[in-house]
Amino acid sequence: MLGSGSGGNSTAFWDSETAFLVDAGFSCKELGSRLGQIGKDIKDFSTVFISHEHVDHIRGASVLGRRVGAEIVCTKSVGIWLNTNCGIKTGSRLEPGTAYQLNGISIAPFVVPHDATQTIGFSIKAGDCKVSIATDLGHMPSALLPRFRDCDALILESNHDLEMLKNGPYPWFLKNRIMGKLGHLSNQDSSRALAKVISPRTKHVTLAHLSQENNLPELALAQAKKTVSERVKRSIKITTASQFEVGEIIKLK
Repeated sequence: MLGSGSGGNSTAFWDSETAFLVDAGFSCKELGSRLGQIGKDIKDFSTVFISHEHVDHIRGASVLGRRVGAEIVCTKSVGIWLNTNCGIKTGSRLEPGTAYQLNGISIAPFVVPHDATQTIGFSIKAGDCKVSIATDLGHMPSALLPRFRDCDALILESNHDLEMLKNGPYPWFLKNRIMGKLGHLSNQDSSRALAKVISPRTKHVTLAHLSQENNLPELALAQAKKTVSERVKRSIKITTASQFEVGEIIKLK
């Protein structure tokens, strides 16, 4: 993960032949710098999949398209919004429920509940490896759980600690929005979802989109580890994504 939080979200995926981004929520310059820290060239990332139109997911998309020539791929409704409001030209369309094929890698989008035009998560399969990612969702409907099962790695939002949010500095309209069904997952809700989807093949969990004001990495980790330890009696690596630092490279094969 190149970074995750309200200031920007982007995750880099690659194998020996193909490289792409999920979201481009940092400036093109910052994305290039962060990719450089892990020995990658931004010019190799020719496709960007956009989860939704909020600025912390699209900030660098326009420049990536113009200067790097990256294809910006999103759903039809988000593409219309991006073109109308930001002048961002998009390419191929994503259809939730239908997998998009990129050089043998399957990227399957699915709709998640969040207050945007249309927000999607992704299940990504390459060979026998599978990763599912959803960084913005207000709750986890039971119908979504199969998307996160049988994964080698999971990237799931763990945005806020409920008590920190309730007692924090945000105005109540914003607190209610965050806690609402179309807002963001709390540590408690995220851990409950993990308990339902962790499988024998799960090796790594990344907790994403942690709030800088209403959460602490140690709180998110403690909640997730407690839940996972009660669910499975084996070691699963759980980490938190940082807004400011590039995460470790997760190798699935």
